[in-house]
Amino acid sequence: MNRVTILIALVLISWQSKAQCDTSRYISPILNVIDVQVGVEYGQAPQWNFPYFNETLLMDIYQPLLDPIEKRPCMIWAHSGGFTIGDKQADDMVALCDSFARRGFVTATMGYRKGFNPLDAASSERAVYRGFQDGRAAYRFLVENHEVYGIDTTKIFVGGSSAGALIALHLAFMEEEERPDSSFDQFLAPDLGCIDCSGNNFQHEVKPLGIIGLWGAIGDTTWVNNDVNTLMVHGTEDPIVPFESGPPFQLFTLPDVYGSSLIHERIQNQGFSSELIIAEGEGHEPHGTLNGYWIAPPNDFWEEMFGSIEQFCFELVRPQALVISGPEVICEGEDHTFSVALGEGESVCWEIEGGEYQETSEEEIAVEITGESASITAFIYNEVGAASESSSITVQVSPSPDVAWDITLEQNVLEYSVLTLFDTSWYLNGILISEENIGAMLLKAQGEYEVSLVVVNEFGCATTYSEEFTYVIDTLNEEVNSLTEIRLSSGVLSVKSEVMTNVKLYDVMGRLLYENEATEHVVSENSGVYILSLSNSEESSAIKI
Repeated sequence: MNRVTILIALVLISWQSKAQCDTSRYISPILNVIDVQVGVEYGQAPQWNFPYFNETLLMDIYQPLLDPIEKRPCMIWAHSGGFTIGDKQADDMVALCDSFARRGFVTATMGYRKGFNPLDAASSERAVYRGFQDGRAAYRFLVENHEVYGIDTTKIFVGGSSAGALIALHLAFMEEEERPDSSFDQFLAPDLGCIDCSGNNFQHEVKPLGIIGLWGAIGDTTWVNNDVNTLMVHGTEDPIVPFESGPPFQLFTLPDVYGSSLIHERIQNQGFSSELIIAEGEGHEPHGTLNGYWIAPPNDFWEEMFGSIEQFCFELVRPQALVISGPEVICEGEDHTFSVALGEGESVCWEIEGGEYQETSEEEIAVEITGESASITAFIYNEVGAASESSSITVQVSPSPDVAWDITLEQNVLEYSVLTLFDTSWYLNGILISEENIGAMLLKAQGEYEVSLVVVNEFGCATTYSEEFTYVIDTLNEEVNSLTEIRLSSGVLSVKSEVMTNVKLYDVMGRLLYENEATEHVVSENSGVYILSLSNSEESSAIKI
């Protein structure tokens, strides 16, 4: 095994230094140093023909160095070549492995067994089956050594070009009971063994997170009956691997295979996830290679295809965005806490526009809003360091209510009023006396008083006003005052007295409006200024209300 370290100095883009939350991992190059382990043995398996000596199965593994993430998603790529030629170091395989390693993936380009008789249908099926077995062996090897290479085994992708795509698609969908008859004992050809009986003895489930099939096919679409996220790319005029169905290379001696169009249709009919990129009018390897090697600089379709693979894998490794919990309106001058409900292995990064951090915890952030509004954004990161889409909340700042209010004291009558549509509460020495905008009450004892008004707007933002005054009794004697209760609120006058037996109510012109001799009196009149007369057989008193 050889090891190569690739170092490329990248110029940092200016905006990256300003960003609070880095969301570029797995979607943009972020790592400069790549370690390449060339010729890693992942297994041994019999060659295709007599005397069936074992071949050593090798892969090249690309890892980002100086990477703080301990577990990364992984890609396994299989090269083109029609199961007869080709190499794991084909240009497009190296480009894919290197590029995605720089985005944070662990990547591998695998060699596999090649060779078959193109005039023998069974021989060609056995070639595909051997490649399929090798793909599974490569997968099991990386799962077995996931700690060595820093791989998250729940996030492994398998992709391939042409013959490599057949390996990837069969790996995704073909199961043990679907082995072709040709894979068993044949005349002068041994049984190839079960799907996991070749290459190595590692026992691991082969369950890729996603499959990338570049101009590939499958032996039977009825095998497509399990849910695997699939991205396929294919030219409609491909003469090597049919877009729909037919024999590879258009050789009648080879069995029919079913291309990306029919696989995509089958997956969708099963209700599973599939994406198909159609290269209209294009042939085989429309990205510009011949058997994986560039015959000209990469073309525009390569860029389009690469971007689609990049987005496909990124969406599968990133976590879901989470809803931010917190108020959409806060009161001026108040700090508030915003939070997200993180799952296991998740963390959050916050961005604030129009406010300042006060404190943070694992799931929460306290924010001081510095303007009339603020935008609070959260990015969720999972255990492989992938960022979710942003979730945001816009927070408006409600100013405290500002109202005109007034209190007056004449004799022992306290009158209070406020002009507002907001909710109001009046307090006298801390005791609630009214929730009306206008009212009055009779003070029973002289002393120090404080009137407080609390005004609350529709967002729950409150302003408190207060005023202190001193009251000295000068109308009713103390005994009468202490035994008499007078309240006036919203035009309703209530009088209850233990010593005064007669109540008279006059308007400001002196006209008698009401008279009653009961010891409890309730009078309802229009708002205005009135004179209330209280009397008994020995004394009387008049009060302006």
